Amino acid sequence: MKIRNVVLYTLPLFLVAGIAYGNYRGENVPDFVNEAVATVSNKMSYSFGASTCKIIKNNEAQWDMACSSPLTSEPLIFTVQAAEKSPYDVSTSFYLTAENTAAKKASDEGLMRYLMINKTSVI
Repeated sequence: MKIRNVVLYTLPLFLVAGIAYGNYRGENVPDFVNEAVATVSNKMSYSFGASTCKIIKNNEAQWDMACSSPLTSEPLIFTVQAAEKSPYDVSTSFYLTAENTAAKKASDEGLMRYLMINKTSVI
């Protein structure tokens, strides 16, 4: 019974501490980047299984995102920009450019094809 009480009181503390640490550690990532990570991870999971996306800041308006899953042989590399930077209308707050061959190929598969990913970039 005592262990249960300890867990019930300490679990919320760890949860709050984890959220605070994540917010403190974050680099003020813009909302469009967070939306891109969530959306691409979600769409990739349909065709490639559970995926993980990591972001790297290039400059204030452009970020790189590397996504991998157990079914992809190499990470999918994308450049993430705000939708205003897109040369065409996009239905999201972000604009993606596929930066490697794996990302270009995956851009046409499963639910990823609905993201209107630019495939003209050469790395």
